[in-house]
Amino acid sequence: MPKIRRVGSKQNNKIMNHRRIRITPEFLAKYNLSTDPPPQDSLFFKMWNANAGIANQSLNTDFVQGIKNGNLDPIKYGAFNVTDAYYCYEGAQDYLNAESQATDPTLKAFLFKKYESYNKYNQTFTTVWHLRDASGIVPLPSTLAYANFEGDVASHQLPIYTLITMIPCEYLWYWLANQLAPPAPGNIYAPWITGNDYPDGAYAMGNFIATYQQSHNIDENLAMSLYSQAMNYELQNFIAATQ
Repeated sequence: MPKIRRVGSKQNNKIMNHRRIRITPEFLAKYNLSTDPPPQDSLFFKMWNANAGIANQSLNTDFVQGIKNGNLDPIKYGAFNVTDAYYCYEGAQDYLNAESQATDPTLKAFLFKKYESYNKYNQTFTTVWHLRDASGIVPLPSTLAYANFEGDVASHQLPIYTLITMIPCEYLWYWLANQLAPPAPGNIYAPWITGNDYPDGAYAMGNFIATYQQSHNIDENLAMSLYSQAMNYELQNFIAATQ
């Protein structure tokens, strides 16, 4: 039986980024999930290790280094959030579509939680950025391509591959934030760093996938391909944010 690690009070006191899946103790207990790091030989880390170069390229983009140093042009930061809104508005329905096709109860729960997290995050675009929906946004080409890619996976692949495709969105942002932590005093982008420095959702996904593989087939070559494509889209979005 997997070990259940409770979400500590220190994490609960952070400014959380609603783009991430929030994992509560109740969710962990209901689905018998662990937020410990998955085994090093798991599919989760096989995919991550194969794409470590993309992660390091993302870390060294002007956008992420600007977050670290607190000198990122606020206009470019704002523009990144607006184009990210397009991705998240489009993504919410994609995850609901994948959830409707899933039969495994834990997989359904993960996909629905991602749908809920995007809906909650999307509310901030209305209150902070005064955006009603995706229709008025001109997304970056890389953002449009990423949104279309995830929509295609949700529509044409088994739901487990939608979960796999979302892991870079969950784990890469955590890894980047963890490399930047702790933020320097006075860094105006400190909430981005502290809000993303949260691996529990990604780790719970990785441990679930390892358990899922015990009774279901996952085409690891397909999984690797989809994961790598998602990682590349994340990188291209960070690059485009400052160009």
